[in-house]
Amino acid sequence: MASIWNVRVALIALADPTGGGAHKYEQSIISNVLASTSESSDFVIFCPEELESAFQRQFPTSTIKTYRNGLITLFFLSVRQSLAGYALIKRIGFRYGNLEKQMRKCGIHIAYFLSPNPLSLDLVDIPMINTVWDLGHRSIPEFIEITGDRHYEERELYFRGVLPKSFRVIVDTEHTAKRIEQVYGVLPERVRNIGLVFPDQSTSNPDATHICAGNFGSQYLIYPAQFWPHKRHALLIRAFSYATESQSDTHLVLTGSDKGNETYIRTEVERLGISNRVHFLGFVNAVELQDLIRNARALVFPSALGPSNLPPLEAAILGTPSLISPVHHDPALLNDLITVVENESVEAWTLAIKNLIAKPKPAHTEAKIRYQDVGLMVQEMVEDFRELRSEWRR
Repeated sequence: MASIWNVRVALIALADPTGGGAHKYEQSIISNVLASTSESSDFVIFCPEELESAFQRQFPTSTIKTYRNGLITLFFLSVRQSLAGYALIKRIGFRYGNLEKQMRKCGIHIAYFLSPNPLSLDLVDIPMINTVWDLGHRSIPEFIEITGDRHYEERELYFRGVLPKSFRVIVDTEHTAKRIEQVYGVLPERVRNIGLVFPDQSTSNPDATHICAGNFGSQYLIYPAQFWPHKRHALLIRAFSYATESQSDTHLVLTGSDKGNETYIRTEVERLGISNRVHFLGFVNAVELQDLIRNARALVFPSALGPSNLPPLEAAILGTPSLISPVHHDPALLNDLITVVENESVEAWTLAIKNLIAKPKPAHTEAKIRYQDVGLMVQEMVEDFRELRSEWRR
Protein backbone atom coordinates (compact mmCIF):
# COMPACT_ATOMS: atom_id res chain seq x y z
CA MET A 1 0.00 0.00 0.00
CA ALA A 2 1.36 3.42 -0.97
CA SER A 3 2.25 5.69 1.91
CA ILE A 4 0.05 8.70 2.52
CA TRP A 5 1.92 11.98 2.28
CA ASN A 6 0.61 15.28 3.54
CA VAL A 7 -0.81 17.94 1.28
CA ARG A 8 0.29 21.34 2.49
CA VAL A 9 -2.37 23.95 1.82
CA ALA A 10 -1.96 27.72 1.85
CA LEU A 11 -4.99 29.52 3.28
CA ILE A 12 -4.61 32.97 1.74
CA ALA A 13 -6.44 35.82 3.46
CA LEU A 14 -6.72 39.40 2.24
CA ALA A 15 -9.29 41.43 4.22
CA ASP A 16 -8.44 43.49 7.31
CA PRO A 17 -10.80 43.73 10.31
CA THR A 18 -12.50 46.84 8.87
CA GLY A 19 -13.37 44.83 5.76
CA GLY A 20 -16.77 43.90 7.19
CA GLY A 21 -18.23 40.69 5.80
CA ALA A 22 -15.09 39.84 3.84
CA HIS A 23 -12.98 39.66 6.98
CA LYS A 24 -15.64 37.71 8.90
CA TYR A 25 -15.98 35.24 6.02
CA GLU A 26 -12.23 34.60 5.84
CA GLN A 27 -11.92 34.18 9.61
CA SER A 28 -14.85 31.74 9.64
CA ILE A 29 -13.36 29.63 6.84
CA ILE A 30 -10.00 29.45 8.60
CA SER A 31 -11.60 28.53 11.93
CA ASN A 32 -13.75 25.81 10.34
CA VAL A 33 -10.84 24.36 8.38
CA LEU A 34 -8.42 24.31 11.31
CA ALA A 35 -11.05 22.63 13.48
CA SER A 36 -11.37 19.78 10.98
CA THR A 37 -8.18 17.78 11.41
CA SER A 38 -6.79 15.28 8.97
CA GLU A 39 -3.69 13.10 8.88
CA SER A 40 -3.18 13.81 5.20
CA SER A 41 -3.12 17.62 5.18
CA ASP A 42 -1.82 20.62 7.03
CA PHE A 43 -2.46 24.31 6.59
CA VAL A 44 -0.36 27.47 6.54
CA ILE A 45 -2.08 30.87 6.80
CA PHE A 46 -0.84 33.62 4.50
CA CYS A 47 -1.86 37.24 5.05
CA PRO A 48 -0.66 40.72 4.00
CA GLU A 49 2.35 41.90 5.97
CA GLU A 50 0.41 44.61 7.80
CA LEU A 51 -2.05 42.04 9.22
CA GLU A 52 0.51 39.59 10.60
CA SER A 53 0.14 40.54 14.28
CA ALA A 54 -3.67 40.43 14.08
CA PHE A 55 -3.61 36.93 12.59
CA GLN A 56 -1.08 35.73 15.15
CA ARG A 57 -3.41 36.85 17.93
CA GLN A 58 -6.41 35.22 16.26
CA PHE A 59 -4.68 31.92 15.43
CA PRO A 60 -1.79 31.62 17.92
CA THR A 61 -1.08 27.93 17.28
CA SER A 62 -1.00 28.20 13.48
CA THR A 63 1.89 28.93 11.14
CA ILE A 64 1.48 32.49 9.78
CA LYS A 65 3.34 33.71 6.71
CA THR A 66 3.05 37.08 5.02
CA TYR A 67 3.07 38.47 1.51
CA ARG A 68 3.25 41.88 -0.15
CA ASN A 69 0.49 43.28 -2.33
CA GLY A 70 1.84 46.73 -3.17
CA LEU A 71 2.33 48.52 -6.47
CA ILE A 72 5.60 46.76 -7.33
CA THR A 73 3.97 43.36 -6.81
CA LEU A 74 1.03 44.37 -8.99
CA PHE A 75 3.36 45.75 -11.68
CA PHE A 76 5.20 42.44 -12.05
CA LEU A 77 1.86 40.64 -11.95
CA SER A 78 0.71 42.66 -14.95
CA VAL A 79 3.94 41.87 -16.80
CA ARG A 80 3.49 38.13 -16.17
CA GLN A 81 0.01 38.30 -17.66
CA SER A 82 1.58 38.85 -21.06
CA LEU A 83 3.24 35.73 -22.47
CA ALA A 84 6.00 37.89 -23.95
CA GLY A 85 6.46 39.72 -20.66
CA TYR A 86 6.55 36.46 -18.74
CA ALA A 87 9.17 35.02 -21.10
CA LEU A 88 11.31 38.12 -20.60
CA ILE A 89 11.22 38.30 -16.80
CA LYS A 90 11.60 34.54 -16.56
CA ARG A 91 14.96 34.89 -18.29
CA ILE A 92 16.12 37.48 -15.75
CA GLY A 93 15.05 35.41 -12.74
CA PHE A 94 11.59 36.75 -11.95
CA ARG A 95 9.54 33.71 -12.92
CA TYR A 96 7.63 33.71 -9.62
CA GLY A 97 6.03 36.54 -7.72
CA ASN A 98 6.64 37.15 -4.03
CA LEU A 99 3.63 35.14 -2.88
CA GLU A 100 4.50 32.08 -4.94
CA LYS A 101 8.12 32.27 -3.77
CA GLN A 102 6.95 32.27 -0.17
CA MET A 103 4.68 29.30 -0.79
CA ARG A 104 7.38 27.30 -2.54
CA LYS A 105 9.72 27.87 0.41
CA CYS A 106 7.02 26.46 2.69
CA GLY A 107 6.42 23.44 0.49
CA ILE A 108 2.86 24.45 -0.42
CA HIS A 109 1.10 22.09 -2.83
CA ILE A 110 -2.12 24.03 -3.41
CA ALA A 111 -3.27 27.58 -2.64
CA TYR A 112 -6.77 28.30 -1.35
CA PHE A 113 -7.67 31.97 -1.86
CA LEU A 114 -10.30 32.63 0.80
CA SER A 115 -11.65 35.68 -1.01
CA PRO A 116 -11.30 37.13 -4.51
CA ASN A 117 -7.64 38.11 -4.64
CA PRO A 118 -5.85 39.54 -7.72
CA LEU A 119 -2.63 37.81 -6.67
CA SER A 120 -4.16 34.51 -7.79
CA LEU A 121 -3.50 35.81 -11.30
CA ASP A 122 0.21 35.76 -10.49
CA LEU A 123 0.57 32.04 -9.73
CA VAL A 124 2.64 30.21 -12.32
CA ASP A 125 3.04 26.62 -11.09
CA ILE A 126 1.05 26.14 -7.88
CA PRO A 127 -2.54 24.88 -8.39
CA MET A 128 -5.26 26.88 -6.69
CA ILE A 129 -8.76 27.04 -5.29
CA ASN A 130 -10.56 30.36 -5.78
CA THR A 131 -13.57 31.99 -4.19
CA VAL A 132 -16.42 33.89 -5.88
CA TRP A 133 -18.93 35.79 -3.75
CA ASP A 134 -20.88 37.54 -6.47
CA LEU A 135 -20.84 38.86 -10.01
CA GLY A 136 -21.83 42.35 -8.99
CA HIS A 137 -20.00 44.03 -11.87
CA ARG A 138 -22.42 42.26 -14.22
CA SER A 139 -25.59 42.33 -12.12
CA ILE A 140 -25.43 45.98 -10.98
CA PRO A 141 -23.01 47.74 -13.38
CA GLU A 142 -24.69 51.12 -12.75
CA PHE A 143 -22.94 51.44 -9.37
CA ILE A 144 -19.64 53.10 -10.15
CA GLU A 145 -17.83 51.78 -7.07
CA ILE A 146 -18.22 48.34 -8.66
CA THR A 147 -17.63 49.10 -12.35
CA GLY A 148 -16.15 52.62 -12.45
CA ASP A 149 -12.45 53.49 -12.56
CA ARG A 150 -11.96 50.35 -14.68
CA HIS A 151 -13.12 48.04 -11.89
CA TYR A 152 -15.34 46.21 -14.38
CA GLU A 153 -12.32 45.44 -16.57
CA GLU A 154 -10.27 44.43 -13.52
CA ARG A 155 -12.91 41.95 -12.38
CA GLU A 156 -13.34 40.51 -15.86
CA LEU A 157 -9.57 40.04 -16.15
CA TYR A 158 -9.56 38.33 -12.77
CA PHE A 159 -12.49 35.99 -13.36
CA ARG A 160 -11.48 35.02 -16.89
CA GLY A 161 -7.86 34.56 -15.85
CA VAL A 162 -8.27 32.37 -12.78
CA LEU A 163 -11.64 30.62 -12.71
CA PRO A 164 -11.34 28.25 -15.70
CA LYS A 165 -7.94 27.02 -14.49
CA SER A 166 -8.86 26.64 -10.81
CA PHE A 167 -8.84 23.15 -9.33
CA ARG A 168 -12.02 24.15 -7.50
CA VAL A 169 -14.14 27.31 -7.40
CA ILE A 170 -15.92 28.06 -4.11
CA VAL A 171 -19.35 29.75 -4.14
CA ASP A 172 -22.10 30.14 -1.55
CA THR A 173 -25.22 29.66 -3.71
CA GLU A 174 -26.27 27.57 -6.69
CA HIS A 175 -27.32 30.85 -8.32
CA THR A 176 -23.69 31.99 -8.45
CA ALA A 177 -22.49 28.53 -9.48
CA LYS A 178 -24.72 28.51 -12.56
CA ARG A 179 -23.71 32.03 -13.56
CA ILE A 180 -19.96 31.38 -13.48
CA GLU A 181 -20.50 28.16 -15.39
CA GLN A 182 -22.43 30.04 -18.09
CA VAL A 183 -20.37 33.21 -18.26
CA TYR A 184 -16.81 32.00 -17.62
CA GLY A 185 -16.93 28.42 -18.83
CA VAL A 186 -16.11 26.85 -15.48
CA LEU A 187 -16.84 23.13 -15.56
CA PRO A 188 -19.75 22.30 -13.21
CA GLU A 189 -17.81 19.49 -11.55
CA ARG A 190 -15.15 21.98 -10.45
CA VAL A 191 -17.59 24.23 -8.56
CA ARG A 192 -18.34 23.67 -4.88
CA ASN A 193 -21.24 25.39 -3.15
CA ILE A 194 -20.34 25.58 0.54
CA GLY A 195 -23.17 27.92 1.50
CA LEU A 196 -22.84 30.91 3.78
CA VAL A 197 -20.23 30.16 6.39
CA PHE A 198 -21.84 29.71 9.78
CA PRO A 199 -21.07 32.76 11.95
CA ASP A 200 -19.13 32.16 15.14
CA GLN A 201 -21.38 33.01 18.11
CA SER A 202 -18.90 31.87 20.73
CA THR A 203 -17.82 35.39 21.67
CA SER A 204 -21.32 36.86 21.97
CA ASN A 205 -22.84 37.48 25.38
CA PRO A 206 -26.62 36.97 25.35
CA ASP A 207 -26.95 38.84 28.65
CA ALA A 208 -24.81 41.83 27.62
CA THR A 209 -26.26 45.32 27.29
CA HIS A 210 -25.55 46.64 23.84
CA ILE A 211 -23.39 49.73 23.42
CA CYS A 212 -25.08 53.13 23.71
CA ALA A 213 -28.27 51.38 24.85
CA GLY A 214 -29.64 54.53 26.44
CA ASN A 215 -29.53 56.46 23.15
CA PHE A 216 -31.62 54.14 20.99
CA GLY A 217 -35.07 54.51 22.51
CA SER A 218 -37.46 51.66 23.19
CA GLN A 219 -36.69 49.90 19.92
CA TYR A 220 -34.26 50.25 17.06
CA LEU A 221 -33.52 48.86 13.63
CA ILE A 222 -29.95 48.04 12.65
CA TYR A 223 -28.19 48.04 9.30
CA PRO A 224 -24.62 46.69 9.45
CA ALA A 225 -23.04 47.70 6.13
CA GLN A 226 -20.15 49.75 4.89
CA PHE A 227 -21.08 53.04 3.28
CA TRP A 228 -21.07 52.13 -0.40
CA PRO A 229 -23.83 53.46 -2.70
CA HIS A 230 -24.92 49.92 -3.61
CA LYS A 231 -25.78 49.31 0.04
CA ARG A 232 -28.70 51.70 -0.51
CA HIS A 233 -28.54 53.63 2.74
CA ALA A 234 -30.37 56.53 1.10
CA LEU A 235 -33.38 54.35 0.28
CA LEU A 236 -33.39 53.03 3.84
CA ILE A 237 -33.26 56.36 5.67
CA ARG A 238 -36.02 57.82 3.49
CA ALA A 239 -38.23 54.79 4.10
CA PHE A 240 -37.37 54.87 7.81
CA SER A 241 -38.27 58.57 8.00
CA TYR A 242 -41.67 58.09 6.39
CA ALA A 243 -42.48 54.86 8.25
CA THR A 244 -41.70 56.26 11.72
CA GLU A 245 -43.20 59.76 11.49
CA SER A 246 -45.45 58.89 14.41
CA GLN A 247 -42.93 56.59 16.08
CA SER A 248 -40.48 59.01 17.69
CA ASP A 249 -39.15 56.28 19.96
CA THR A 250 -37.97 54.14 17.01
CA HIS A 251 -34.32 54.61 16.06
CA LEU A 252 -32.01 53.43 13.28
CA VAL A 253 -28.47 52.25 14.01
CA LEU A 254 -25.92 52.23 11.19
CA THR A 255 -22.60 50.44 11.63
CA GLY A 256 -19.78 50.11 9.13
CA SER A 257 -16.78 51.95 7.72
CA ASP A 258 -17.06 54.93 5.40
CA LYS A 259 -16.34 54.02 1.77
CA GLY A 260 -16.95 57.52 0.43
CA ASN A 261 -20.74 57.80 0.84
CA GLU A 262 -21.21 58.48 4.54
CA THR A 263 -21.13 62.28 4.28
CA TYR A 264 -23.94 62.20 1.73
CA ILE A 265 -26.03 59.92 3.94
CA ARG A 266 -25.47 62.18 6.95
CA THR A 267 -26.62 65.15 4.87
CA GLU A 268 -29.77 63.27 3.87
CA VAL A 269 -30.46 62.38 7.49
CA GLU A 270 -30.23 66.07 8.43
CA ARG A 271 -32.48 67.07 5.52
CA LEU A 272 -35.12 64.60 6.65
CA GLY A 273 -34.95 65.94 10.20
CA ILE A 274 -34.17 62.60 11.85
CA SER A 275 -30.63 63.25 13.11
CA ASN A 276 -31.71 62.55 16.68
CA ARG A 277 -32.94 59.07 15.72
CA VAL A 278 -30.24 57.86 13.30
CA HIS A 279 -26.97 56.77 14.89
CA PHE A 280 -23.67 56.36 13.00
CA LEU A 281 -21.46 54.04 15.03
CA GLY A 282 -18.71 53.45 12.48
CA PHE A 283 -16.81 50.17 12.64
CA VAL A 284 -17.74 48.02 15.63
CA ASN A 285 -16.07 44.78 16.62
CA ALA A 286 -17.70 41.37 16.27
CA VAL A 287 -18.82 41.12 19.92
CA GLU A 288 -20.45 44.54 19.87
CA LEU A 289 -22.15 43.85 16.55
CA GLN A 290 -23.61 40.54 17.71
CA ASP A 291 -25.07 42.20 20.80
CA LEU A 292 -26.45 45.08 18.75
CA ILE A 293 -28.17 42.63 16.41
CA ARG A 294 -29.47 40.46 19.24
CA ASN A 295 -31.13 43.42 20.97
CA ALA A 296 -32.51 45.10 17.84
CA ARG A 297 -36.18 45.11 16.90
CA ALA A 298 -35.05 44.01 13.45
CA LEU A 299 -32.16 44.00 11.04
CA VAL A 300 -32.79 45.81 7.75
CA PHE A 301 -30.76 44.93 4.66
CA PRO A 302 -31.71 46.81 1.44
CA SER A 303 -28.38 46.09 -0.32
CA ALA A 304 -28.55 45.86 -4.11
CA LEU A 305 -25.83 43.22 -4.14
CA GLY A 306 -26.60 39.53 -3.65
CA PRO A 307 -27.27 36.68 -3.99
CA SER A 308 -26.31 36.09 -0.35
CA ASN A 309 -25.27 38.15 2.65
CA LEU A 310 -24.19 37.11 6.11
CA PRO A 311 -25.92 39.65 8.44
CA PRO A 312 -29.52 38.41 7.88
CA LEU A 313 -28.39 34.85 8.57
CA GLU A 314 -26.56 35.97 11.69
CA ALA A 315 -29.66 37.88 12.83
CA ALA A 316 -31.87 34.80 12.37
CA ILE A 317 -29.43 32.72 14.40
CA LEU A 318 -29.61 35.34 17.15
CA GLY A 319 -33.43 35.37 17.02
CA THR A 320 -33.82 38.81 15.40
CA PRO A 321 -36.17 39.34 12.41
CA SER A 322 -34.86 40.85 9.16
CA LEU A 323 -36.12 42.71 6.12
CA ILE A 324 -34.03 41.98 3.02
CA SER A 325 -33.98 43.06 -0.61
CA PRO A 326 -35.20 40.76 -3.42
CA VAL A 327 -31.71 40.26 -4.88
CA HIS A 328 -31.08 37.46 -2.40
CA HIS A 329 -31.29 33.93 -3.78
CA ASP A 330 -29.97 31.90 -0.88
CA PRO A 331 -32.07 29.02 0.53
CA ALA A 332 -30.46 29.60 3.94
CA LEU A 333 -32.28 32.93 4.10
CA LEU A 334 -35.70 31.34 3.65
CA ASN A 335 -37.09 31.16 7.18
CA ASP A 336 -39.83 32.69 9.31
CA LEU A 337 -37.59 35.42 10.73
CA ILE A 338 -36.62 36.87 7.33
CA THR A 339 -39.01 38.85 5.12
CA VAL A 340 -38.19 39.72 1.53
CA VAL A 341 -39.27 43.22 0.47
CA GLU A 342 -40.22 42.37 -3.09
CA ASN A 343 -39.97 45.89 -4.52
CA GLU A 344 -36.77 47.94 -4.35
CA SER A 345 -38.59 51.23 -3.82
CA VAL A 346 -38.91 53.68 -0.96
CA GLU A 347 -42.66 53.04 -0.88
CA ALA A 348 -42.23 49.27 -0.50
CA TRP A 349 -39.64 49.62 2.26
CA THR A 350 -41.75 52.24 4.04
CA LEU A 351 -44.70 49.84 4.16
CA ALA A 352 -42.50 46.92 5.22
CA ILE A 353 -40.99 48.90 8.11
CA LYS A 354 -44.42 50.14 9.17
CA ASN A 355 -45.81 46.63 9.24
CA LEU A 356 -42.81 45.32 11.13
CA ILE A 357 -42.72 47.87 13.96
CA ALA A 358 -46.51 47.70 14.37
CA LYS A 359 -46.03 44.24 15.86
CA PRO A 360 -44.08 43.27 18.96
CA LYS A 361 -40.78 41.51 18.47
CA PRO A 362 -41.33 37.73 18.50
CA ALA A 363 -40.28 35.83 21.57
CA HIS A 364 -36.63 34.88 21.27
CA THR A 365 -36.46 31.76 19.13
CA GLU A 366 -33.31 31.15 17.18
CA ALA A 367 -33.88 30.01 13.61
CA LYS A 368 -32.83 26.49 12.79
CA ILE A 369 -30.32 27.10 10.01
CA ARG A 370 -29.05 24.16 7.99
CA TYR A 371 -25.45 24.68 7.05
CA GLN A 372 -22.71 22.59 5.58
CA ASP A 373 -19.62 21.38 7.37
CA VAL A 374 -17.15 23.69 5.67
CA GLY A 375 -14.10 22.09 7.26
CA LEU A 376 -15.16 18.66 6.02
CA MET A 377 -15.87 19.97 2.51
CA VAL A 378 -12.43 21.58 2.31
CA GLN A 379 -10.81 18.37 3.53
CA GLU A 380 -12.66 16.44 0.81
CA MET A 381 -11.35 18.85 -1.84
CA VAL A 382 -7.83 18.50 -0.47
CA GLU A 383 -8.14 14.71 -0.53
CA ASP A 384 -9.29 14.82 -4.17
CA PHE A 385 -6.25 16.93 -4.96
CA ARG A 386 -3.90 14.66 -2.98
CA GLU A 387 -4.85 11.69 -5.15
CA LEU A 388 -3.95 13.66 -8.29
CA ARG A 389 -0.87 15.32 -6.85
CA SER A 390 0.63 11.96 -5.95
CA GLU A 391 1.14 11.34 -9.67
CA TRP A 392 4.19 13.58 -9.86
CA ARG A 393 7.29 14.28 -7.83
CA ARG A 394 6.89 16.20 -4.65
